[in-house]
Amino acid sequence: MRRADRLFELLQLLRGGRLRTAEQLARALEVSPRTVYRDIADLQAQGVPIDGERGVGYLLRDEYFLPPLALTPLEFEALDLGVRMVRANADAALAGAADELLVKIGAVVKGAMARGGTSVFATANSRQARDVLARLRDAVAGRCRLNIAYEDAAGARTRRVVRPLGLEFWGHVWTLTAWCELREDFRVFRCDRITEAAEGAPFREEKGKTLADFVAQMEAIKHGAGAL
Repeated sequence: MRRADRLFELLQLLRGGRLRTAEQLARALEVSPRTVYRDIADLQAQGVPIDGERGVGYLLRDEYFLPPLALTPLEFEALDLGVRMVRANADAALAGAADELLVKIGAVVKGAMARGGTSVFATANSRQARDVLARLRDAVAGRCRLNIAYEDAAGARTRRVVRPLGLEFWGHVWTLTAWCELREDFRVFRCDRITEAAEGAPFREEKGKTLADFVAQMEAIKHGAGAL
């Protein structure tokens, strides 16, 4: 990470009036506490109002202004609602990132901008379900095959090797769109019915087996059905 990027991220971590220790900041930035001490001293020397000291922690006073996005109150409400949905339904890593975003949004959305009135209620996913979701997300990003154990609606259990292409959230359930090497075709799996998921060998995109190919196939079916 470039130093300029690290200093910007350091300011972001201190937003919201939170007291953060050098050790916490160092873990988040993946640097040593000594680097954090040096960066904070440099920022203070430039006039950034950071209070605190070694062994206690640091916080950024609310008077310090970082330009927010120029969003309307309704846009802020939509953003806040979306982040809360992620926190309630995603895996642990994304939920943690959502918590950070909520703090940063709260530091910006004040007074008339904080409309409120919209809430998210969801049944918490089990640790196993969140762990599986995290592995699926990593496999999609890393383009790695997955060895999965799957139980369909009738209770039939199968083991598959799939190429994960995308994850979708439908308001109450996550699905995984993949190329199934057992069926040699696209399949959409409900993530809550995937009981095991182990990362396998990497794969390269092949014509006819990509997410774009799947979307095109669905569009063709949709328009074909509409023509009947």
